[in-house]
Amino acid sequence: MFKAKVTLVKFDKRSYLKKLDKEMTETTKEAARGWLQVVTVIIPIWSRASIGTFKELADKVGYPLVLGTHISKKDRLPLGQSTGRGGLKRSDTSWHFYYETDLRYLAFNEFNTARAGDASGWFSTHRDGPGPYRFQDAGAAFFASFATQVKLPNPISFIKPKRI
Repeated sequence: MFKAKVTLVKFDKRSYLKKLDKEMTETTKEAARGWLQVVTVIIPIWSRASIGTFKELADKVGYPLVLGTHISKKDRLPLGQSTGRGGLKRSDTSWHFYYETDLRYLAFNEFNTARAGDASGWFSTHRDGPGPYRFQDAGAAFFASFATQVKLPNPISFIKPKRI
């Protein structure tokens, strides 16, 4: 007579996916906070419009965005907040954060230097102008570096033997 012990290996996919979602959601928030830290130090705070565009994303990921005090004649923080959008998005296989704005001053200064007297002067009255900011390049460099450090949860602890 032949005797054998047979063990079935079972992967607890549901528990693993729950842990994966929890860890990747937090990792995505961490990435967004780091990205915000890198890009918002580049943005000058004159009227607070440009910095205000980052507020929605900052609020959603728990980043303490420093809005500063406006030095222009008018505080335009509400304009910035109304033209900036950001948050987290999740699909079956991806987690990401997003930021977008249609604040024309920020879009212009991202790639150009606005100077008083230039055709673009209506974007800025600062003699030496702002820009080009290139905050998107700085953010992309941060994210590329951050992404190389991300590790998925180890699935080994979700494999359980089951004796049959």
